[in-house]
Amino acid sequence: MNKKMKKAFVVLTTVSCLTGGASIAAAQQVEIMPISAPITAVPISAPIEAVPISAPLYEIGQTHRLPSVQVYGEATKIEEKRILLGHDKENGDIPSIIVNVSEDTRILNAITGMPMKLSDIRENEILYAYVGPAMTMSLPPMSHAELILAGIPADFAVPTFAEIERVTKGEDGSVVVGTNRDTEFTVTADTTLNPYLTKNIITADMLIPGQKVLVWETAAIDGVKASNAAAKVMVFPYSYKGYVSANLDGVSVNGEKVALSEGEAPFVKDGQLMLPLRKLAESLGYEIKWNATAKNIEVRSGEDVLYSLKLRGTEATTADGETRELRAAAALEGGNTFLAADDFIELSQIKYAE
Repeated sequence: MNKKMKKAFVVLTTVSCLTGGASIAAAQQVEIMPISAPITAVPISAPIEAVPISAPLYEIGQTHRLPSVQVYGEATKIEEKRILLGHDKENGDIPSIIVNVSEDTRILNAITGMPMKLSDIRENEILYAYVGPAMTMSLPPMSHAELILAGIPADFAVPTFAEIERVTKGEDGSVVVGTNRDTEFTVTADTTLNPYLTKNIITADMLIPGQKVLVWETAAIDGVKASNAAAKVMVFPYSYKGYVSANLDGVSVNGEKVALSEGEAPFVKDGQLMLPLRKLAESLGYEIKWNATAKNIEVRSGEDVLYSLKLRGTEATTADGETRELRAAAALEGGNTFLAADDFIELSQIKYAE
């Protein structure tokens, strides 16, 4: 085929395709969108709403303190100052443990709450113990017991040992108590409140953050357990000097809101909540004095110096002469001395209540 014939064939084929295509489009009534038609699109630069991820402004160290650990088992071996607890079933992550017993360890009858002696414990008797969270790496591990419950009958609901974190009064006169074990119990008019080894009268209004308690739950009726109601609560002596609640909105000491001037308002510095030293110390019943000779600030209880520190200092000296490094340097703002909340709580030996 010569070049002229090839050219003619290509032209005829092209025309045929175009006319044929037009006929098909007409027959099917196909709507053709022009290329120039506007298309709605979201620009890449359009803002996207997102939830910011941010760390808290500050944290209070005492709120992260671990509670004592509950362990239980048979007293397979009893020595002068320690007990080996063990059993066949799983005891959480601790199948057996050596429980060290000291003069500070309370050994109580699980039914009455009355004191017992180590010599009263029988071999192979079931015991519940509350031990410190710090344990040795030995096998079995060892830890010091804060409280041991003995004399436990079969199928008996063992009372719970806990520290009070918060107290809320209900509209019906009941009191809901939150503990450091992430549990709550309710004190009602039917709950028996007993102080440990004293004849003092205890009422629900006297329950405060920081108190350690032993709680017996209300027995189930027809197999139905009452909702967190406490049948009996034993209240132990208070080990703190008071309790404080603090945030950027204000401060309360022993449940009473503290009036602060504008220059005494809490603030955050380097991740620490800073609190006005004088106002809080005086609210606890202490006195602030300036020692011109030593050139330091003294926090006093009567004639006793509880602790002292330098202005803008990074260390504090306790009553026994121990030097402690502060988490944050004491700050001077508007003529007021501020101390980090963690430092004030530790040095003043108080409980932080959220």
